[in-house]
Amino acid sequence: MGLKEEAAVDAQLEDFLGKKIAIPATARSRASDSQKYLRQVLRNKANLDPSFPELLSREDSDFLGGSFARHTKIWPLDDIDLFLPMDGGTLVYERDRTRLPFTIMSDVGRTRLYQDRYLTNGYVDSVKVLNGFRDGLRDTYPSSQSRRDGQCVSFQTTVAATSESTGIGFDVVPCFRMIPFDGSEAFYLVPDGTGGWMRSNPRKDTELCAELHDYHNGTYRKAVRLVKYWNKTQLNDEFLSYYIELAVSKKFLALKQQIQRYGYLLHAFATAIAELKTAYTSGDLMPLVSGAPAVKAPALTDSQKAFLDADVRSANSALRAAYQDSRTDEAFQNLNAIFGKEFFG
Repeated sequence: MGLKEEAAVDAQLEDFLGKKIAIPATARSRASDSQKYLRQVLRNKANLDPSFPELLSREDSDFLGGSFARHTKIWPLDDIDLFLPMDGGTLVYERDRTRLPFTIMSDVGRTRLYQDRYLTNGYVDSVKVLNGFRDGLRDTYPSSQSRRDGQCVSFQTTVAATSESTGIGFDVVPCFRMIPFDGSEAFYLVPDGTGGWMRSNPRKDTELCAELHDYHNGTYRKAVRLVKYWNKTQLNDEFLSYYIELAVSKKFLALKQQIQRYGYLLHAFATAIAELKTAYTSGDLMPLVSGAPAVKAPALTDSQKAFLDADVRSANSALRAAYQDSRTDEAFQNLNAIFGKEFFG
């Protein structure tokens, strides 16, 4: 067994991650300072403006989600998901005028969302809520770009701008924390982009990511970032970032449940990209939260499918070369075929 050779390949993968893929510590630090400031600005807005939705602070509070929070974001650092649980006091969760068995969390037992600016036919309209957050950001940051973008409000800054990025952007997501009557796992309602609300749980995603990374000896997040980089450079980001994470997390969770774990990054990466192919063959992915919408698979061209097939074979060949045949040169050749000559020239 070529454990020494696989360790040598892992060292090169680590170097590649650090130089080409990882977010520099200085940029992450500036992003951290910026998101803390933005969170405080929005909370102050809620405290000072009686027409702005009240935000939870005791039963729950604003938090980061998405790949930045999960440490699976790749460079450039262009967006950070900021979730803002709103006070849902006196609201109920209905479908077809029938109340569903959930409590909407509240700090003070009241809500500011019973205003015409937020309602459509007596229901809280998520598009109107997003418009309210967009307008609040524009009032506070008149020189910055704030726009409603599907399920969030996109807010662009020039912090950490580079030749590759105009700066750090934030996706601001107002939401409700939901507690099922039966005591099952809590979740969030987030805007669905059409005025309604859909189920999600970004906190669960973050917790699972940390769990899998620890269990698999620190290889999980790195494998995900390598696959995302491959998706960006080879497929022009055809796969949604979350599709990649969901596919890979399900596989690595299944391995954990089978009491199997990875200690080498090359092994984890080969498994991750192979699982992406398996997921794509199956199509859309069901999320971890019951009742949440499926995550769409991309419509790849024939040439993109060929790239996926070939690079899965190359990853397996690299693993076999390093682990079974003790040939690092052959492993590097296969990884160069996946990532390009800049991996190991």
